[in-house]
Amino acid sequence: MSSHPRLLISSTATNGLRTLEDLKASIQGEWSQANWQSVLASAEKALTKGPILIDDVLPDRVQSMVEAKNPDYVVVEAAGQQVLRAALAHLLTGRLEFKASAMDQLKALYDPEVWPDWIDQAHVKFDYPADLRTGMLSQAIGVAYDWLASSLTDEERAWVIEGLNRRGIQPYLDSMEMTPWWSYELNNWSTVIMGGLGIAGMALDGEHPAAQRLIDLGVEVMDKYLLTYGPEGEFNESVGYAGANRIPVAFFQAHRYWSGGEQNRLAQTPFPEMCEWVMHSSLPPGRSVSVGDCHPEWPIMTGYVAPVAAANQDGVLQWFYQQYQKASDDPYQLVSYDGQLEPISAEGKIPKFKSYEGHGRLVVSRTDWSSKDTACIVHSKAGREENHEHNDLGQVCLDGFGERLIIDLGSPSGYSVDFFDAVRWEYYNNAIRGHNVLMFDGEEQRSPLSEHCEKTEAQSLSGKTVAEQFVPGVGAAWKMDLTPAYMNGQHVIRTVVHFYPGFVAVLDEATTPKKQEISLRWHTRDRAAPDSEGRFTVRGEKGNASALITRLDEGELAFSRNEHEHRVGFDTDRGGAPLTPRRESYVEAKFRGNSCRILTLFNVQAVDTADSIWTKSEGGWSNGDVELRLTEGGLEISRTDQAISI
Repeated sequence: MSSHPRLLISSTATNGLRTLEDLKASIQGEWSQANWQSVLASAEKALTKGPILIDDVLPDRVQSMVEAKNPDYVVVEAAGQQVLRAALAHLLTGRLEFKASAMDQLKALYDPEVWPDWIDQAHVKFDYPADLRTGMLSQAIGVAYDWLASSLTDEERAWVIEGLNRRGIQPYLDSMEMTPWWSYELNNWSTVIMGGLGIAGMALDGEHPAAQRLIDLGVEVMDKYLLTYGPEGEFNESVGYAGANRIPVAFFQAHRYWSGGEQNRLAQTPFPEMCEWVMHSSLPPGRSVSVGDCHPEWPIMTGYVAPVAAANQDGVLQWFYQQYQKASDDPYQLVSYDGQLEPISAEGKIPKFKSYEGHGRLVVSRTDWSSKDTACIVHSKAGREENHEHNDLGQVCLDGFGERLIIDLGSPSGYSVDFFDAVRWEYYNNAIRGHNVLMFDGEEQRSPLSEHCEKTEAQSLSGKTVAEQFVPGVGAAWKMDLTPAYMNGQHVIRTVVHFYPGFVAVLDEATTPKKQEISLRWHTRDRAAPDSEGRFTVRGEKGNASALITRLDEGELAFSRNEHEHRVGFDTDRGGAPLTPRRESYVEAKFRGNSCRILTLFNVQAVDTADSIWTKSEGGWSNGDVELRLTEGGLEISRTDQAISI
């Protein structure tokens, strides 16, 4: 234990830790200066506006949360950020009004009349006095206290510690006496709550009798949690929730400073691999691969990549961080960025194709590493995550020129009370019918809910990539066996070929023990409608995707365009507000039988080029000088002296 500050900023120059003087020097540099100006501007704005209150109307905050005075994620994050900004602004400038602003926010948070709860109303049903919000606020206040401590009187220190103990630490310790599920199930609840209180313990080390226990509990759960990552850093929840990576990163970043730099866990597995997984699952201009529970247009979270890049002196990770991280008023961004580390472009350093074997088993193929408008990115998945998963195994989506073209719908506009219960498939966003996969009589895919098994057994319900090929400069191809994901003995194989820049073939082959309605859907960004031969074109603002759906075995396909609607009784969020009726559109091809071989061909092009359509040719199908033919065991796409097959 060192003197304050000792979290994310060091009071002494030791073991490569950045000191307050180092930070003051760094904010003179272009990148850190932009972040500092954002932090300072928001801190000064708070001087006029005052503390964040429980019923504040905030950007992205659902109105029903405001009316219920619920400490939801948005308002809790805002309050935590405000106290951190004020504390850091005071530390860097010495201005007393920032200290007063931080103390005002703490007064509001500590007062039950102003902030009645530090627990989300949706989590009261668990009967524990602590939850995610307790962890979030305890962490923020702990770090803010560390940054303020040197300017606080003994009475002020005691007051800050008493309030944190009363509202955060004791509810947490009381919860631990009840052996809460989040103490052993190892998901983002574990890291947010136990990690957050662990950081608070580091801040209060030597000043609170339970500080060491808080630290020990945090280290213990974090060490176990890191074992949940896949062999190459794959997160065990949906990509959209991978922002939760920031919690173990923040914990071990704080732990490094608390230990005086003697322990640098961020330089070890799985942290560098985790950040590379996030890089592969990124889409320009700053989005994430959309699978499972997600909001496809939300910006990708890369802030936590900076401390990992710094801890490993990894220039490629530094480059990735810079591509998608804009100037931010998040204090963690300011204190984590190493301005001395030179960025190195991923182009030529990181392959443009990656197939993962852990958790969601993502596969991503891209034409280049541009962060603005890559010509084409194809992404798919074969696996089921342990949390925040959808029935989307086999999902294939296309991005072109920085736009979603063949899309994943993401999650509805708000969570319902029963969104994670047995009825979750009543919500089409979660269900198989909301995804670009084969369906049989509309049956759902197998899940821990249907199989009555633990979420940690999700891999037994997953498909897997059974073959792959990557030819640099030409393209990539892969084959997924999705059979384990299906409910009633269906055998399902999906083969995907991406031939640069934007030629894509998807072959779906399946058999089923009995005759069923076999359906394939492609969800589109627009209202694209198929003609009688299965041709349609998806049109974006920057790119288009021309498509053809055809059957390789004997028989007809019925084509249609349809839209989703929320089912009655499953159309409100947990506050009772109606879910936004988006009426997302999809193209559907279906017939009745007990086997199928359905080929879908796409060509992704810039919007200012004439549509280039796949047509039947003597050897298969052609599109300009590109030929696709069926081989004895799969597909081959070629042109002149380039080819890729699987």
